[in-house]
Amino acid sequence: MTSSLRIEAARAALARAAWVRGQAPAYGEDAIIDLLADIRLWCQTAEVDFSRCDHLAWVFYFDEEGRAS
Repeated sequence: MTSSLRIEAARAALARAAWVRGQAPAYGEDAIIDLLADIRLWCQTAEVDFSRCDHLAWVFYFDEEGRAS
């Protein structure tokens, strides 16, 4: 997946989260924090290890960024 496609997916997730809350789409730090908190809560409910997912996403991001340089 390209970086631009990942960025669009993130924007869509932020917009959808705002829509579910009945808010206008927002893309700043507060919106990201809200979405991450939502995902963390969902992971807890679904018995998914958020910390592991977050770490692996971080590794994946830096691996992709290293190849793009």
